[in-house]
Amino acid sequence: MKAYIETYGCTANKSDSQRIKTILLQNNYEIADSAENSDIIVVNTCTVTDRTERRMIKRLRELKKEKIIVAGCLPAAQPDLVSGWKTITPRSIPSLARILGGQVPAKNEICIPLEGVTAIVSISDGCVGHCSYCIVKQARGDLKSYPLKTIVNSAKRLVEAGAKEILITSQDTAAYGLDIGVSLTDLLSHITGIDGDFYIRVGMMNPLTATKILDDLVDSFDNPKVFKFLHLPVQSGSDRILESMNRGYSVSDYVNIVDTFRERFPSLTLSTDFIVGYPGENAEDFGRTVLLLEKTKPTKVNITRFSPRPNTPAASLPDTLERTKKERSRALTKAHHRIAYDLHRSLVGLLTEAIVTEKGKDSSVIARDSSYRNLVIRESLMLGEKHPVRVVGARTNYLIGELLRYT
Repeated sequence: MKAYIETYGCTANKSDSQRIKTILLQNNYEIADSAENSDIIVVNTCTVTDRTERRMIKRLRELKKEKIIVAGCLPAAQPDLVSGWKTITPRSIPSLARILGGQVPAKNEICIPLEGVTAIVSISDGCVGHCSYCIVKQARGDLKSYPLKTIVNSAKRLVEAGAKEILITSQDTAAYGLDIGVSLTDLLSHITGIDGDFYIRVGMMNPLTATKILDDLVDSFDNPKVFKFLHLPVQSGSDRILESMNRGYSVSDYVNIVDTFRERFPSLTLSTDFIVGYPGENAEDFGRTVLLLEKTKPTKVNITRFSPRPNTPAASLPDTLERTKKERSRALTKAHHRIAYDLHRSLVGLLTEAIVTEKGKDSSVIARDSSYRNLVIRESLMLGEKHPVRVVGARTNYLIGELLRYT
């Protein structure tokens, strides 16, 4: 029997798909390389925006219904849309084994098969927030942290299997352990203590929870095994809009976190997210968002046009005109591209050390330095190798690196 897994959405969904793959392998399924060449198809869905939801439904209708198992946030948050399909939710992934009529995995088993040198490790599901626009809360629920020992053992097995990059993921990594009496900093201390030559990328964290552990958090990043990379979604530069979003922090809270990290790690790579066109956002609010972008200068920015989602408080608010959302999205994207290109251009000539993490196009590879900068090296190199590199070119989304060769 062959199974095909199709994954959409965030890193947490990718981690869930790897857990799904583990169950399939335990039940003697081969992993197929296409939907056509399979006996069952697991579609791991996302429903974060209306556009994504429509894309998911269209894709499900393209596939043979009797072969499909729908996983992910769509069946969890909007089960009525997939009532005719077999389904599993993020918190019922082990039930896949029952659907297959096979072996249920051991409790708390979150270690996944290693592909390449990068591994994803989920540390929790759900969050402690109550954002007014978010449908993911309906899908993932309240915070449920996985046991610290289970996570550390999984990371250890992955390192022993050859992992060089471990991506720690959840809906809010800074909230980890609030429900079980530990913290993200405790977890990082244990994982960095694992023997081996590897790096950790800490995933998205909410400013609401990050600010409460800020000093310890910065200390935990001050370890050579932790990439100096901070994904901190701010969503808006207007305190008025943040209050309407029920985010629970202010713009100054966000800036303080960024400044504190940069004071310790001047070469920090900052990633953030913005929602444009949120209900009630006026020109002044949007102007504050642009000013915040200009002030904090993130290297990576995810920009989303507000999309009302079912059963969320924001869905009942008067929506912003679509043309206004498009105009603001384009303006913010243009400003971000200028900032990112200028930041990258300033790095031309930099000497750094980078680890090869992915194969690229046309015999190139993608490598990351200690600040998680995205370096494209136009040579065929082995995954997991570390090389001294000179930055010789800049693009909006990446740097071009060249190997330093000593004679």
